[in-house]
Amino acid sequence: MIARGVMTSRTLLHRRAQRLKYEILRQSPASAGWLGCGTWILLYMSIALSVAGAPGGSVDTAKRHADRGLRLAQAGDLKGAEAELRLAVHLSPNDPDYLADLGGILGMQQRLVEAGRYFEKALKIDPGNLVVRRDLAANQWQIGQLAEACANLERILKVKPGDPPSILLLGMVNENLKNYASAAELLESVPELLRERPESMAALARAYYRTGRKQKARQTLEDLLHQTFPVEGVLLGADISSQEGDDETALRLFESIQSTYADGPGLAYQEALARYRADHFPEGESVLLDLISTGHPSSAVYNLLAKCYYKQSKFRETVEAMDQAIDMEPTRESNYLDLGRMLSDHQLLSVAREVAKKAVERVPDSFRAHMMKGLVEAKQGDYADALASYRRAVMLQPDSSEAVFSLARMQALAGMDHDAEATFEQGVKRFPKDALIHEQYGLMLLKRTESGSGVAESRAVALLKRATALDGSLSEPHYQLGNLWLRKGMITEALEELQTAARLSPDEAKTHYALSRAYRHLRNSAEAAKELAVYERLKAQQGESN
Repeated sequence: MIARGVMTSRTLLHRRAQRLKYEILRQSPASAGWLGCGTWILLYMSIALSVAGAPGGSVDTAKRHADRGLRLAQAGDLKGAEAELRLAVHLSPNDPDYLADLGGILGMQQRLVEAGRYFEKALKIDPGNLVVRRDLAANQWQIGQLAEACANLERILKVKPGDPPSILLLGMVNENLKNYASAAELLESVPELLRERPESMAALARAYYRTGRKQKARQTLEDLLHQTFPVEGVLLGADISSQEGDDETALRLFESIQSTYADGPGLAYQEALARYRADHFPEGESVLLDLISTGHPSSAVYNLLAKCYYKQSKFRETVEAMDQAIDMEPTRESNYLDLGRMLSDHQLLSVAREVAKKAVERVPDSFRAHMMKGLVEAKQGDYADALASYRRAVMLQPDSSEAVFSLARMQALAGMDHDAEATFEQGVKRFPKDALIHEQYGLMLLKRTESGSGVAESRAVALLKRATALDGSLSEPHYQLGNLWLRKGMITEALEELQTAARLSPDEAKTHYALSRAYRHLRNSAEAAKELAVYERLKAQQGESN
């Protein structure tokens, strides 16, 4: 997620001027002809003077509170500004300016959800106010309400096509939505605004990377070197190029700020991370060891050092470095998760289980720690403890489809069919777009068809078909359906499902064996022999690898 800015008191002042301009144009469109640049400068100055406390005629109490609130905001007293604007809103609850200004003050305090409510109230009273609508969209973007922000910005651009701030913000929203082609098109269309904001240039670079335009991404990021941006902006660009595997650009950007970035050890860590992401593990290891030897060890440094060791198959050093990471920060969840994953990959399940136990002791509310503990216990065949771990994970994060899936699957493996069915039913209702829950539930019910349950078969088929509709990359449902149709003598249907399964997972031996059976039923001896030969080759390869 790209870094986001916050509203300032200057923004509030500018917005008030923009609103007055908007009101004049709305009430008298013909006035646009005489409102030139000089007029707007005078207008802006007159508002600034009124906000600064210039003497004027009689004003009502609400306006005095509102103006005092904006003066306090300019002085940096946001709490005082909030109190004054709340009084203004209380005295004049239907004034959209006061509502929007209060929303702005709350936004400056990062109370974004509450700020959004005041922007929405202002728009209910004055739905045509484009400035407030853009403020609301910016607020929605910051709290992750991307679809809502997109809708508001598109509404603005229908009324005011080509509005640069709205286009820029819509580009940022699209980048967060991973609509990278659209994001690139929008952001590159407002170069003047783009060049003022390093976070927007970084977003454009990411959009270029994700749409295969690596050279344009590099040019965009290297433009950061020729602007008077804070070093944090260059660091952001370096981080993005590192994430995208462009280590050459990342390292060039890191090197450009070595003499100006205040946090030298932090920059060295970022450089080591870039080298790790670029698969330059020995170089990353060297940078991290230099950090440690010069008196800058940390849990994060040892964690990354362990990962560099692990990628070089230095397993003893990996464990030692990760132990150091845990000792330096005993409640850091990621250290336990990373070490447990490495140990599990090496089939050191007993040690991985001890790490998981230590994790839940030291970070008892860690959802991920309980999930890791359940996984290791399940691999060891200890279903009772695995069930307890997964139940705890579901309690900690009830909205996790992964936790519900793991609990239901473990109940099925433990022979608790009724409990598993109840959990799966809950899962398909709560997570209707989760393909794995549908797949595993369908597979469990399919086993029941062996006892002659027609109801279970019908439900299993529906679940497996739904799983393939949700995720077209799943091969197992196609294989299971193909086998079912084979048993029922529905050879044409079986062949179609099995061919799809083989296309999705060509190295799955059992699928080729089932295909050879289907071709034999169709009296296609040549294809049957071909599939049987593939099956035997794959089985032989599996035997060699074991």
